[in-house]
Amino acid sequence: MMKSIKKLFSQKNESPKNIHTTSSGGGCDTSTSEEQGQPETAKERVVRAYVQYLNGHDMDGAKELMADDCRCIFITQGDNMEMEYNEMAAEVVNIFEAFPDFKFRFDSSIDERKSDGVVVWSDLVPNGHHTGKPYAFGPCPAIAASGKYVENPPETICFHVNEQGKITKHVIESTGEMSGPPGIYTQLGGFPLM
Repeated sequence: MMKSIKKLFSQKNESPKNIHTTSSGGGCDTSTSEEQGQPETAKERVVRAYVQYLNGHDMDGAKELMADDCRCIFITQGDNMEMEYNEMAAEVVNIFEAFPDFKFRFDSSIDERKSDGVVVWSDLVPNGHHTGKPYAFGPCPAIAASGKYVENPPETICFHVNEQGKITKHVIESTGEMSGPPGIYTQLGGFPLM
């Protein structure tokens, strides 16, 4: 079943609908990255918009930024899983319905690796309160909402963005054991023998 899906970040004051994902002149634009004080590239703007859509629970907006064949790869301690974007999005919607305030909190900035064009966002911390629908992971029994706060370990996400401004792949690396939907489910009291 779906194993790792816990990507949602802290929403900035700017609405993602106001973020332009194309660059004038084909290179860097003249906007400034809040975190680094440097010009933000078109690819970085795509990633920032994607994160803002997720934190706004706008999966339609997020999907607009994904290539049709986008793949999601989750790397946790000793375990990897790959799935299509639509599979991941369905699990994210389940999380949103169970955790209406679910977000990715972050303290770090995005950084585009110039050598390969991959945009990296480090230290994203998925978190929220279980105040919505009962939450179930895979075939496991659903757990009723209790208001419990969950927080997964920090994640680093590497976004591969093509020249058309579409995310073609994202690789999510977690630093801890309680990651993704299994981590959320465990924190709620599921998997009691773990």
